[in-house]
Amino acid sequence: LGHLLIYSLIAIGAFLAAFSIEVFLIPNKLIDGGIVGVAMICGNITSTSLIPYYLLAFNLPFLYMAYRFIGKIFVAHFFFAVLLFAGWMIMIHNFLHWRFEAESLEVVVIGGAILGVGLGIIIRYGGCLDGTEILGIIVNRKTGFSVGQVVLFCNIFVFGAAGIVFGDWHPALLSLIMYMVVIKVMDAVIVGLDETKSVMIISSKSKEIADAIMHELGLGLTIM
Repeated sequence: LGHLLIYSLIAIGAFLAAFSIEVFLIPNKLIDGGIVGVAMICGNITSTSLIPYYLLAFNLPFLYMAYRFIGKIFVAHFFFAVLLFAGWMIMIHNFLHWRFEAESLEVVVIGGAILGVGLGIIIRYGGCLDGTEILGIIVNRKTGFSVGQVVLFCNIFVFGAAGIVFGDWHPALLSLIMYMVVIKVMDAVIVGLDETKSVMIISSKSKEIADAIMHELGLGLTIM
């Protein structure tokens, strides 16, 4: 795919994610996982209009980490996705004024599905919105933990913090359930509706191949 098409698809994914958070999650006091979730917790303490700015600030250290340990192309996609995501949130908050307040099940399923599609598109085309994914990639390289395990570990603390800050564990538990919906939909967008395919590569140049798979193809891998 050409660069223009890739950035256009990332922009669409960022819009869908921002739409879900502004229209479905924030009005119902639900949060996403990772750095986005931390920004949403801080926004609920101060003002929800500040969430995009918290998101940009909290992701800056991870931007530097991505530049140092992962690669310039990934950093460009990451920065573009986060910037667009924050911009869409500001625009939707100030001009759209749509708020979907309904039964918990509707919010969890519809909001989670839209968020999952948005995040799936961003990740499928080489970007991400969350610094915890970058942390997961770096930890994965140095230890035996997978990216998913690192992200899940971080999110346990994020959802736990939400329950403490809100003084109500109901939104935190609903957010965790919604996060499961997000993960399933996101996986379907990333790998398609077909069965997941795996390839075993045996080579004396495993490091070079691993770097190419992660940086150029944007795929995950396990080293044995």
